[in-house]
Amino acid sequence: MKIAVCVHLYHHDMWDEIKEYLNNIDHPYKLYVNIGGYIPNELPSDFNWEEYLRLYPDLSLNNLLTKDKVTKHFLRFGIREERNYKQTQIDIIDKIKSYKDNSVILKSPNRGMDIGGFLHTYKQVDPDTDIILKIHTKKGLGDVLNPSNSLIRHGVDKAKKIGGDWFKNLMNGVLKNKNQVNNIINEFTLNPKCGMVGFKLYNNYSVNIKEMEKIYNLINIHPKESDPFFIGGTTFWVSNVIMKKYFTNENIDKILDILPYGYVHEPSPNHAMERIFGCFVYNNQKEIKIIT
Repeated sequence: MKIAVCVHLYHHDMWDEIKEYLNNIDHPYKLYVNIGGYIPNELPSDFNWEEYLRLYPDLSLNNLLTKDKVTKHFLRFGIREERNYKQTQIDIIDKIKSYKDNSVILKSPNRGMDIGGFLHTYKQVDPDTDIILKIHTKKGLGDVLNPSNSLIRHGVDKAKKIGGDWFKNLMNGVLKNKNQVNNIINEFTLNPKCGMVGFKLYNNYSVNIKEMEKIYNLINIHPKESDPFFIGGTTFWVSNVIMKKYFTNENIDKILDILPYGYVHEPSPNHAMERIFGCFVYNNQKEIKIIT
């Protein structure tokens, strides 16, 4: 059983928490970590031109020594060249490599949230992979320009608690302990009907149905199940036989082209894909399972 673990690490400070969950996997696996990237032509809210200048001596050699010149360099060249703009980005890459030295570390634009990160990563996953674990960081706060509904309604402290609880529930659905992980892998190995495993089943489709139909038309598929379920929060184990049937590079690019940048609310293509993952499973006459 060849396993790929795909992590979308948008919140770099959550790596240590993610790592503790990964320790529950006793089986050999290949680790892919996608580090959330930039929005084209947009300066990150935490960009510090002096730190960027310190990280790249070539800027000084080319006499780019003012805030205006350094900022212009980042927007014109730094984003395209995937340059890190702060030391903590370099540190997190070192941490990941120290944990698993053959990790595949990727960068992608901040587009489609964890869905976009996964699609970019999936292009690099070995085609002979049997099962994939898709996980991602989650705080439930949204971003600076577009706060989450939880943050708007409840304020920072309660929103953090809600987001933290949701993250733990999702992760406990796939990586709670070594015994659970072994049971999940055995389920895929022994039960040919097992297509996906996660925390909880949902079937609230109505708000996103129009966005789903757009994606169906893009990649030319037709759902066969009239009332399917999906794993909310897009944290799951899934059979790669299912994924590679739909996620050709061409289809991935078509979906990526319509995913919005930054954090978004429902309805959106991101939330539509969350549900379509479940439809993929049912289209292949497989089952979505909850294994505690």
